[in-house]
Amino acid sequence: MSSPSTSVSRRVLDVSRRRTVGCVAVVLLLAAALPFNAAAAAENALRRSSTGEPQTLDPQLWVYGQDGNLAQDMFQGLTTLDAAAQTVPGQAASWNVSDDGLVYRFTLRRGLRWSDGTPLTSADFLYSLRRMFDPATASPSAALLYVIRNAREVNSGKLPVTALGISAPDAATVVIVLGHPAPYLLELLVHRAFPVPRHVIERHGREWTRAGRLVSNGAFTLGEWRPGQHVKLVRNPRFHEAGQVKLDAVYHIPIEDPKAAVTRYRAGELHVVVTLPSEMIDVLRRDLGRQLHLVQQIGLEYLAFNTARAPLDDPRVRRALSMAIDRELLGAKVLRAGEPPAFCIVPPGVAGYPLRGCADFGDWTQPQRVAEAKRLLAAAGIGATKPVTLRMRYNNNDTQRRLSLALAAMWQPLGIRTELLTGDMKAHQQALAQGDFDVARAAWYAEDRDAGSFLRLLDSRVPGLNLSRYRDPDFDRQLDIADASADAVRRAAAMRDAETRAMAAQPIAPLYYYVSRRLISPRVRGWVDNPRGVHLNRYLSLAPPRVP
Repeated sequence: MSSPSTSVSRRVLDVSRRRTVGCVAVVLLLAAALPFNAAAAAENALRRSSTGEPQTLDPQLWVYGQDGNLAQDMFQGLTTLDAAAQTVPGQAASWNVSDDGLVYRFTLRRGLRWSDGTPLTSADFLYSLRRMFDPATASPSAALLYVIRNAREVNSGKLPVTALGISAPDAATVVIVLGHPAPYLLELLVHRAFPVPRHVIERHGREWTRAGRLVSNGAFTLGEWRPGQHVKLVRNPRFHEAGQVKLDAVYHIPIEDPKAAVTRYRAGELHVVVTLPSEMIDVLRRDLGRQLHLVQQIGLEYLAFNTARAPLDDPRVRRALSMAIDRELLGAKVLRAGEPPAFCIVPPGVAGYPLRGCADFGDWTQPQRVAEAKRLLAAAGIGATKPVTLRMRYNNNDTQRRLSLALAAMWQPLGIRTELLTGDMKAHQQALAQGDFDVARAAWYAEDRDAGSFLRLLDSRVPGLNLSRYRDPDFDRQLDIADASADAVRRAAAMRDAETRAMAAQPIAPLYYYVSRRLISPRVRGWVDNPRGVHLNRYLSLAPPRVP
C-alpha cells in the first residue's frame, strides 16, 4: 500500500507525462504542416494542381494533359517553347532547312547531358525516334509525326525502324527527312519527339520510369511519386540552362474536385490551380480579381460517340443527339466562363484554316435542331414510346457532372435515357481507351497550331486518339491527300473536306471551344497567358511571401 506522499508524486509525474505527450503532439502537428509552409518555402517549391493521377511518365506514351505537363517539365526535344509558348531552340542550338522543305538538319548544343551525367548525343535522338515508331512501343501519338519519311510504314510494321527518315551523321547532328514539306514540323517536335535514355531503358525495361531510375534531360527530373498525393519534380542541375531555372522543385498534386482545389488555394497550399468550378466563377472574379485567369485557347471539348455500338453506329442517332444539345444554354447556365459553342472539330486560331468544315446545322435555330433530331430518331426507331438507354461517362468533378445532367435532360424528351457513369480521371481515361462507354466526355488541346492534329482524333489508323472508333476510308484518304500536299492551300482544302465529311456523320459532337480557368497566386512570377495554354515551370519563380 503506497503512502500519501508517493500518491502525490505519481500524480505530479502523470501530469508531467501528459504535458510531454501534448508537447510531442504539437510538434508532430507542426511538422506535418511543414510541407505546405516552412519546408516548401525553404525549398522554393511551386505547388500546382493537376487534373488527375498520371497514367504514365514515359514521354513517348502520354496522351492526357496531366502526363504531358510532367513530360514537358522533365524532358526537352530538339525544339521547345518560350514563356509565351512560342517555338524556340531546345536541345538543338540551331537548324537549317533544305530549299525543297524536306530535309531538316539540327545542330545540338554543346555539352548536353542526361540528369545522371551521361553525355547526350544525336544517337539518343536516333534511338528515341526509332523507339517511338516501333510498333512494339505502341506510342499513341506516333501518327502526329507521320510527316517523317516512312514513319507510317515503320509504325505499321511494313518497314524496319532503320527505314525511318532519321539519321545521326555525327554526334552533334540530327537529320530529319520528310515525306512532304511540313512547315509546322518544328512545333510538332516540341511535344512529341522527346528523347528517352537508352542506357536506362535497356537496363530496366518498362520499369525505367520509377523514382530512382528515371533519367531525364529537361529542367526537372523525378524526385518522388506518391500516388494520390503528388509527383515531386526537382531541379536538374545538368540541364543546359539550369542556371536560369529559379525553382528548386515543382509539386504536381492530383485534385479532381475543383472546389477542393480552390479551398486549398485560398489556404495558401497551392500557387496554381488549373481547373475551376463553373458555379464559382463569378465569386472568384469578385473576390480574387486578377488572380483569376480566363483565357480562350485553341482547344475543343466534345462528346465521343462509340460508333462500334448500336444505336450509335447509326449516324442518324449521332446527328440527332448532337442537334438536340443547346450549346448556347450550356455556355450561359453551366460553363459560365465565356466558352463559345462549337460545331467544328478544328477550333478558331489555327493558322491558314478558316472555319468552314462545320456541322451543317450550326446556323439553325435550336427549335429547328430539336425538330430535326426527333425526325431522325423516329426514322431510326427511337422515340418517347420506344426509348433507348445510353451509358455516358464523365470524369468526376462538379462542372462535368452538371454538364452531363444538362445533356441528359436535353435528350430525355427525345426518348433517350441516360445512365451517368463517373470515376476519377485515371479510371475515366482508362474506360475511354477500352471503349467501355456509349457516350463520353473528352477534350483535345492544341500542341501545334495545325488542323491536322485535331482531325487525327477521327483517323481510324490512330486508335489511341480515335476514342469514337470512327472508321471512314474516305476521311482517312483526305488526310493522306493533305499530308502529301506541298501546297498549303490545297492541304487546307483536303483537311476541310475531311472535316466536313466527319461533321455530317457526327462521330463526335463538338460542345464548346476551351477557355482555360486558372487561379495564379500573386507570388508567381513569369506566367504569360497564351492561346496554347502551355506554361513551362522552368520560366516560373516565386516571390517571397508577404509578412503580416
